[in-house]
Amino acid sequence: MMIHKKFNKSGLTTPPLKAIVALAALVIVVFTISFDASSITDSSNSSSLDLSSVSPRDLLEYQIHSNKDRLSKHIPNSPHHEEVSSSEKAKFEADSAIALISFGKEAANGTLLEQCILSLRRRGEFDGKVMVITDAPRERYEGEFDENVIILKAKEEDILYDRFTAPAMKYKRFKTLLIDYMDDVPELDPIEWIYYLDIDILVGSPFITMAKALNEKYYIRQRFGTPSVYMFKDPDPDKYALNSGFIIINRRTSDLCLDAWRNAIDTHPDAGFDQASINHVIENENSNHCKMVGLDVEDYLTYPNGDDELIHVIFEKHFSPLIHIFNSCFAQKVSPEVMEKFVADVLDLNDSERNEHKYGKSVIHPSTAKWSR
Repeated sequence: MMIHKKFNKSGLTTPPLKAIVALAALVIVVFTISFDASSITDSSNSSSLDLSSVSPRDLLEYQIHSNKDRLSKHIPNSPHHEEVSSSEKAKFEADSAIALISFGKEAANGTLLEQCILSLRRRGEFDGKVMVITDAPRERYEGEFDENVIILKAKEEDILYDRFTAPAMKYKRFKTLLIDYMDDVPELDPIEWIYYLDIDILVGSPFITMAKALNEKYYIRQRFGTPSVYMFKDPDPDKYALNSGFIIINRRTSDLCLDAWRNAIDTHPDAGFDQASINHVIENENSNHCKMVGLDVEDYLTYPNGDDELIHVIFEKHFSPLIHIFNSCFAQKVSPEVMEKFVADVLDLNDSERNEHKYGKSVIHPSTAKWSR
């Protein structure tokens, strides 16, 4: 059978009508995206962005089309969420607790602690005990949390005001006292495992899923022999071995490690970061009879680095199990508007809660950046 083709006068084939329609539709789509993007302020001045009327999708389209070369290539993948039975969750929450410390006027006047706990309860789906050590007045957090959040007043003798060059070190030292404070609370007697978090961390997915995955990879709950504590490897490995923003502690066996760490902090008062004292413990782990175990970060912990990454995460809704952003050098690269929208999404706030503008405003002041880790 002979197939007849239509030719125009120049000898070229005439495009089918369907192809013309498809091409016209594509032009309209491209024009629409360009038009939407033109209504957004230039991202080079991100602090002036008015995001109240701009959807995350429009922001993402704008960033992709106008800043392709600047978009980070390190956007985390969506974490794998393994199904956990209700009985497994109940067992985990019966012998595990979250430990937090909140010190200083900036923490008391801000909402970092509230954000961290809210993220644990909502996206973290953790309903167990949370122990908070703080120097804030007791009334500061009265009525703020549920009955499973236990607020403990820091003992005056544990706050070594004038010993350290870096002001924050007198507070970071409390990470080494978690077992001691827990022993003073009969309600916490059943707890065997302590998961410490810096309060500038948000929990973006079920906490038990991450804990279970780490246990299966590192045999944390099956480990015998040398007492250990577990931390993620530091993002600056040439300088520090481990990062103390997240710590796994066994209440019965990790005290040797915490004692050695506290001794290193006290004997090196000029250290700017507690990571430096951890290096000392690792160097002397044989004499300390304890082991500081480094966990691979993988997709468990992320440090979103600037507006581009946060906008991408807002759009994709791929929240890592742990998101460390507020009280760090990374926070300075995020505009307040983007930070607030990002936090609202991680905390899964409803419209009423978003309109309160209570969360997402605690970005570190540049003057304290040198002490931020």
